[in-house]
Amino acid sequence: MIGELYDRGAASGETAVSGTTEIHWDATSRLAFVRYSAGAGLTGADGSFLVDALSGWIGTAGKPFGVLADGRGLRATNAEYRACASRFFRQQRDVACVALINVSPVIYVVVEMFRVGTGVQLKSFGDEASARVWLRTMGIPA
Repeated sequence: MIGELYDRGAASGETAVSGTTEIHWDATSRLAFVRYSAGAGLTGADGSFLVDALSGWIGTAGKPFGVLADGRGLRATNAEYRACASRFFRQQRDVACVALINVSPVIYVVVEMFRVGTGVQLKSFGDEASARVWLRTMGIPA
C-alpha cells in the first residue's frame, strides 16, 4: 500500500503538506509519493506547492526522479494548476517518470491530455504494484 511505502520511507526523506496535498520525498530512491485529501480540487496554489516541493528536492543536476501519485481523493484540477504543473514537467520531461493510481475516469482524461501536452513519461495504473513495476523499468527504484 502507498501508506506503508510512505511510512517506510519517512526516515530517508522529507514531507510537505498543504490543504489538499501531501508529498513525501524519498531521497534514496528519488521518488515522491503524493496523496490528495478527499474531494480535492487542485488550483494554481496547489500547482505551485507541488512544483516548489519537487524543485527543491530534485535539484538542478538533471538526475532522474519519479512521482507515484494516489489519485483516490482527487476530484478536479483547474487551468492554473495544469499550466503550472505543465511548465514544470515539460522542463523535466527527460528525467521525470510519473505513475498514477486510483484515478477516476474524469481525472484519467485530464492525465492523458497532460501526458500528450507535456511529453513526460506518465502512465495510469489500476494498482500500485503495476505502477511500481513500470517505475522500476524506467530506472526509478520504486
